[in-house]
Amino acid sequence: MFQHFIIVASSYTEGKRVGFHMTAPEGKLDNDEIRSILDRLKEIKRDDVGIHSFTSDDSTWESVLKFDSFFEDVMICEDFEEFEEIVKSDLKLSAIDIAKFFLAIQATSHLKLQKLIYLAYKKYLLKYEERLFPEKIVAYDYGPVVQEVYQKFKKYGADTIETDSAPKYILKDIHLSQALGRMLLVKEFEKVVPILLETFEEYGDLTASELVGLTHSKNGPWHSVYKRYQNCEITDEIIISHAKYER
Repeated sequence: MFQHFIIVASSYTEGKRVGFHMTAPEGKLDNDEIRSILDRLKEIKRDDVGIHSFTSDDSTWESVLKFDSFFEDVMICEDFEEFEEIVKSDLKLSAIDIAKFFLAIQATSHLKLQKLIYLAYKKYLLKYEERLFPEKIVAYDYGPVVQEVYQKFKKYGADTIETDSAPKYILKDIHLSQALGRMLLVKEFEKVVPILLETFEEYGDLTASELVGLTHSKNGPWHSVYKRYQNCEITDEIIISHAKYER
């Protein structure tokens, strides 16, 4: 008989469940290594990680699947470091995550979406003096833009962006929209989500043109750096010092 030690977590980054698998003849698993792994899991602070231990006829993953079909859709990582990196990556928020959150609330145009992302970033920065996401915000002709979001959604042009709202994320066997499930994994979600909802409540009913007008305010952050075709960065310092000029 072989003993199996398996860790499973839902991965937003991979779009599936991921796992780490250790096995050895019964009674031969390295307990020191397991304790070290458990200590590292505590540091990650994910509350959706499942830990499983049982015995089967042999050491193969196939025997695990035969023992319990629960593990059928799990992508097994080659080592714990790979598993750890994937799980940690879910704790980092990107501008595209913010975009998907707004799109889960309401389908909108790419132009309006970019403005909502910028306004949420500004609101978060001014309140907490922290970046909402690591990507740069730059000055395009029609206002502040995150280029990574632009590349992802530019195919829609001026049309409304289509999204799939079907549940895709599983957290402790609860099916959630992908955007909401994503936010629940972020370390600062209790700070982030209220800011996003406040932003949408304040600006969600405005048209894209109205939001462009708002971000084009004289002496505002965009106006202070804009140079045609140069995509100048709107830095945190610029936002903080010039936000008061935006309507």
